[in-house]
Amino acid sequence: MGVKIWRQVGIESVMGLIQSQEQKGQLTKIERRMIQAMAERAQIANVVLKTFNTFILKFPKIDASFEAVREVFNKADKNGDGSLDMDELKQCLQELQVEYSDQEIEEFHHESDMDSTHGIQFKEFIVVLALIYLLGRPTHTGVKSAIGLPDLEATFDEIAEAFVFFDRNKDGYVSKKEMIWAINEASPSGRHGHRIGVQRFEEMDWDKDGMITFKEFLFAFTDWVGLENDEEETGHNNVSSTS
Repeated sequence: MGVKIWRQVGIESVMGLIQSQEQKGQLTKIERRMIQAMAERAQIANVVLKTFNTFILKFPKIDASFEAVREVFNKADKNGDGSLDMDELKQCLQELQVEYSDQEIEEFHHESDMDSTHGIQFKEFIVVLALIYLLGRPTHTGVKSAIGLPDLEATFDEIAEAFVFFDRNKDGYVSKKEMIWAINEASPSGRHGHRIGVQRFEEMDWDKDGMITFKEFLFAFTDWVGLENDEEETGHNNVSSTS
């Protein structure tokens, strides 16, 4: 009973934070849902990840699962310009048997357009699929895979576990303090871990609001594992072990 009450208090605290940010116009509807979903995961998760370095070892596997859906993206990119417009994204999701209204798909498109170019590039496409999967709504009756890509879904679950590992206060965000604390665990020397933690946080905090959402966390990982958009040839950021 005590654990159940603690979880309820935790969720109520998160909802209070979300409502405060909504009143300030700081959250979109999808951001609100995603923060709540990740906070709920954190409340019930049994995290087996011990250090950030443990997760780094999974980068090649994560990169491979991302690359496995590039063909899906390229097929959806009808005009070959390296990005998906609204109609192309809608058609792609239909082919994946993901059922959302046009308005909802437009919201996912807008939410995942990290560089505000009005087109979804490949790395942003990964973000779209992650948001759809983790916000979770079953598709056709009898379809076990939420987005028709079970290997990618397993990768999203692993990245969500890593996010929960960093989110020590279980509020659906990762703060700079939490990032530094987690990185320091993998770097006993202290000062080196602090520097790396600050660097990683700044790479992830896309909108520079001082807090990392799961969307920002995932988007940073597409760079860290070496993923490239179709027009990119060089310049991605690799993350090395902190030890």
